[in-house]
Amino acid sequence: MKYLVLLGDGMADFPLPELEGRTPLEVAFTPSMDEAARIGVCGLFCPIPEGCPPGSDIGNLSLFGYDPRETYTGRAPLEAANQGIVLRPDQIAFRCNLVTLENGLMQDFTSGHIPTEEAAVLIEALNAGLTGFAATFFPGISYRHLTIIAGAPEALVNLEALQCTPPHDITGKPFADYLPSGPGAELIIEMMEASRPILEEHPVNAARAAAGQPPATSIWLWGQGRPPRLQPYRQRFGILGAVISAVDLVNGIGVSAGLRVIKVPGATGYLDTNYKGKVSAAIEALKEVDFVYVHIEAPDETSHQGRVDLKIRAIEDFDAYVVAPFLEYMQHHPHLRILVAPDHITAIRSRTHEHGPIPFALCGEGITPNACQSYSERAAQETGILLTHGHTLIAHMLRAPTIDFPTLNHVSE
Repeated sequence: MKYLVLLGDGMADFPLPELEGRTPLEVAFTPSMDEAARIGVCGLFCPIPEGCPPGSDIGNLSLFGYDPRETYTGRAPLEAANQGIVLRPDQIAFRCNLVTLENGLMQDFTSGHIPTEEAAVLIEALNAGLTGFAATFFPGISYRHLTIIAGAPEALVNLEALQCTPPHDITGKPFADYLPSGPGAELIIEMMEASRPILEEHPVNAARAAAGQPPATSIWLWGQGRPPRLQPYRQRFGILGAVISAVDLVNGIGVSAGLRVIKVPGATGYLDTNYKGKVSAAIEALKEVDFVYVHIEAPDETSHQGRVDLKIRAIEDFDAYVVAPFLEYMQHHPHLRILVAPDHITAIRSRTHEHGPIPFALCGEGITPNACQSYSERAAQETGILLTHGHTLIAHMLRAPTIDFPTLNHVSE
């Protein structure tokens, strides 16, 4: 048996007035996801446990089959794992966004989706200029980077009490209202403020401004933590696996879970990503491993922009360029199970992540259809299936010899 997870990050949403009370998933043309729902089991699940902040870190941990309440230690340590950074006990990892702050507002948490090459130059400048801090900056992809603070400063001992707001939660809002608070906040704010003159005076930003592109005017630190301990997939499920994503966070979970990370040229984490390359890489990987996790970021990014038209496009692209070719592949490789799901709601109305149950479709060998005719939040709700402990979904997919409505309904109890 082989297993595929097809993850459309942030696809789920709430009904919108501009869509006549429908969600983007209901409006989008998604014949392949509808087919996956028809030939398989469809329902709702809750990957974000009660009391946990909604986000891709928590959501993807659940989708990989780990209970976030037991395994989550912060987002940045997972991204560090993807970069091969082994944190010492006296080191703390922070996610470092390059952001555009203008007129007191968080104007753009991506700095206009700054190209990776330009961002790397700015990160190098920060390492050279911010010498007064025991911090090292590591370049990532586009606006997503890492800061490692060494020496375990006394002010940062109580990481649980340090509150750092993700910048994608405050697009268009006064950023001063969301600066870090709690133990260690003064140090983090000082670093963020010290980054501004270095970035604002840099030639890369001068060129971006001249070209009418948002400059990266500051860093924004958040997602702090120490490394997690995840039981490897080979021990947990007895299988070998791989992960394919443009996002360091998702790849970092894969590394921590003992999975192979496959880098695909042209994987950008946005609408222009290399869908065909990701699909080809996954099919090739299935020749050697049992499980492949294919992550698509574009629905989440477009939701953060508040662009319902682009979100619908991202969902339709996911359906046509990812789900469709894998359903065709399954016709010639019947010993396969495919799970289609988002990892959380990313709401157009708020431009950020929100709590709530989200739809899944699970099809393939040994799975009895439950008469669902389409893939959407409403259609999944009508099946009556709700897995309140979302992290159990993948375990059921990988372990149960057969899956039908009664067995999944039992899991949700």
